[in-house]
Amino acid sequence: MEKIRFHRHFQRSSFHNPMMGGQLDTQELEIRRDPLTGRQSVFNPGLEDKAAFFFGASDRALMERLARESEPQCFLCEDRWKRTTPTYPEKIVPGGRVVVGESVLFPNLFPVSRIHAVIRVGAGHHLPLEDFSPALVREAFLATREFVEHLCRSEEAVPFLTLNGNHLGPAGASIVHPHFQVLGSDVPFTHLEELLALGAAYREKHGTSYWVDLAEKERELGLRFIACTGAVDWIAAFSPQGTNEVLGIFPGKKHFSEMERQDLCDLARGLSAVLRGYASLGISTFNFTLYSGPPDAGDDSFRCFLRVISRQNFYENYRTDDYFLQKLLRNELILTTPENLASSLRKYFQPEKELGS
Repeated sequence: MEKIRFHRHFQRSSFHNPMMGGQLDTQELEIRRDPLTGRQSVFNPGLEDKAAFFFGASDRALMERLARESEPQCFLCEDRWKRTTPTYPEKIVPGGRVVVGESVLFPNLFPVSRIHAVIRVGAGHHLPLEDFSPALVREAFLATREFVEHLCRSEEAVPFLTLNGNHLGPAGASIVHPHFQVLGSDVPFTHLEELLALGAAYREKHGTSYWVDLAEKERELGLRFIACTGAVDWIAAFSPQGTNEVLGIFPGKKHFSEMERQDLCDLARGLSAVLRGYASLGISTFNFTLYSGPPDAGDDSFRCFLRVISRQNFYENYRTDDYFLQKLLRNELILTTPENLASSLRKYFQPEKELGS
């Protein structure tokens, strides 16, 4: 029995098109299903060269102006974070905050989970995607690792952790200054719970880990496989649940606590490459989540992986890229095929020569 199946279903939609002089226009649609969750996404080849119609061009001048205007009041700039950000009790985090280079981790003033930490990513107030260097991202990841180590030794230890990012307003960020967020809970987050359950069912059926099998199969096929950065395999998701979705899979890691320094360096190098690739496509915003399984899992089914997606570009009166198709029907719209996305991103995983790599 084939373990992982990349299912495609084809449909046609016909109508008289006024842009073609009223002639009958028949368009081919491709419906894809995620191999694990079964969630659908749809691709219309006619939209592939019309992404600008949906997303618009990023307004760099507007971004820079808003950054200049907000910087004097930014609590993450200069040393203001020392006076304005909260601290953890000493018994949880010695010193109250975690500082690694320019990255600073501290508790969120308005948590949405039992553990909710904010991480300042660098000292710069405004950071275009091409400037998320491996070194800068690495510092934030290492601050997360140190924080998780503190948690595991404290009474605030929780089994379910995620590391997340919103960059700029169209991606849900409330401030311009780049930052990541750690969420932890004694109950799994909705999608993580789904992933854990489906991963366990897959292992029960096949005797292997879905994420290990997925990485191996995508490497073998090559169509959506992008590159390896040490311990991490990078692929364009077959049935993306967000625009330009890329997965970074750790075939050998099940929980944050298992990650060594080099693992996070490998992850930072890959995420930086994806963001530089996004920038080359004219993208200005993104979301990501790094998922971790519970530390005391009784089986070997789950593997840590990162999911990164692009969001609506930054411009005045922008249009959100989420609507009923995604929010209510749970079907995602594909504007760039995963195979083409993988092809365009591969060059950004070549040996880095830029500063901070």
